[in-house]
Amino acid sequence: MVLSWLLVGVAAATMLVFGVVDGRDDRTNAERAHDIGATIACPQCVGQSVVESDVAIAREIRAEIGRLVVAGHSDDHIRARFAEHYGDWVILTPSTSGVSGLVWVIPVAGLVVGVGLLGLTLNRWRRAAQGGEAVSEEDLALVESARAQLPDRQLPDAGGGEDGG
Repeated sequence: MVLSWLLVGVAAATMLVFGVVDGRDDRTNAERAHDIGATIACPQCVGQSVVESDVAIAREIRAEIGRLVVAGHSDDHIRARFAEHYGDWVILTPSTSGVSGLVWVIPVAGLVVGVGLLGLTLNRWRRAAQGGEAVSEEDLALVESARAQLPDRQLPDAGGGEDGG
């Protein structure tokens, strides 16, 4: 059981590493410009990226992004350039380094801890069900006293009752 959980963890970690490290960029310049524009907030609009907005400043920023992409600048350099000009608020995606990197790490760590706790809980339940823990005399007496305090009505039978339907 532990080995299977270990294998699942190794597989998940491997997928995460390949997803982050894979440096190939098969996108066209137009796709790159669109993707970068989707991560830059429109300075004039509230809650919209420059890709979603059609105001003049958003069109100018999209054109500038296109020129920078064609000139060979990296995605991060282009975002940094707009953050320098308008402020850090213009970047819609959090940084992956420093304290801002916790935004990416905490959900994954929470998921891993949650899955681990779920596995431990299910394992304990399974062991308890297999062990057939005996009910103590004290617990049986408590149940009988609670039943005795109920009003005089027929309790449902554990076997499904006597009335055949």
